[in-house]
This record gives sequence, C-alpha cells and structure tokens, in this order.
Amino acid sequence: MNFETIKWIYQRASSPLIFILFLWLIYKVYFISDYSYENINYFFKDYFNLFLFILLIFLSLFHASIEVFHSINDYFYKTKYEDFIKNLVKIIYLLLFLLVLIFIINLVL
Repeated sequence: MNFETIKWIYQRASSPLIFILFLWLIYKVYFISDYSYENINYFFKDYFNLFLFILLIFLSLFHASIEVFHSINDYFYKTKYEDFIKNLVKIIYLLLFLLVLIFIINLVL
C-alpha cells in the first residue's frame, strides 16, 4: 500500500471522528455556564475532556495539512514557488503544533 493510499484512507476514516469530536466539544461548551477562567480551567482539568480536545486538535491539524499539501501539489506543481510554499506551510504547521503543545502543557501544570 503506497503512502497516497494511506493518506486517502486516513482522511476518510478521520472525517467522521473529527465531526463527532467537534459535536462533543460544542455540547460541552454549551453547558459551561459563564465562560469564566475557573470553569474553563475545570473543564480542561478533567483528563478525559483534555484527551478528547487534544485528539480533536491533532486529528484536525493533520487532516488539514494533508489537504493543504494536496492543494499545493495541484496548483504549484513544478513551479518556481512550489518548494518555498511547501516549506512555508511546514513552518506554519510546526508553529501551530508547538503552540498547541505549549497550551496543553500550561493547562496540565
């Protein structure tokens, strides 16, 4: 099985899971009473909520990155900007990933 097939299967399998996790998050956020820092902090101190939130973020980031690189391949294939755009997008996704990790570490500590 080649890498493109694995990416295709991942995108088809992760889409319903991301949708379900997003509905879960909307449901949970709806019942946070006043959106104060204490209530939101309490929400993330529950490890089950934290795990599902992290799963939603990372699955969504990975899902989106596959689609973005596919689009870059479609529109910039064999142009002089292809490598620059791919590297720029990699840097942006790396920064997003690091920011999410910092956010999670700050929540847990």
